[in-house]
Amino acid sequence: MSTQPSPIQRGRPRTIPEAPVSSQYAASFLNMHPKTLLRKAREGSLPAHPVGRDRKRWHFYLSELDHWLRSQVISVSHPRRQPQGDYIG
Repeated sequence: MSTQPSPIQRGRPRTIPEAPVSSQYAASFLNMHPKTLLRKAREGSLPAHPVGRDRKRWHFYLSELDHWLRSQVISVSHPRRQPQGDYIG
């Protein structure tokens, strides 16, 4: 029996697949009405994945919604003001 520690596995780290959330949960996460969420999903203006051919059920992933929400906040924020006077930057 060896007293050596077990070898560390090398290579790509294993990631746990993210589970999709319901439209109700996604709407709550984004603080919007569920009908608005579904309309935006059908329009393609927010990340969503249709389930089946009828596009009545959708999968939403919180990581994608978080990224989308952060990009919306950054894109609609006020532009930076230009420095005035003797500003040295």
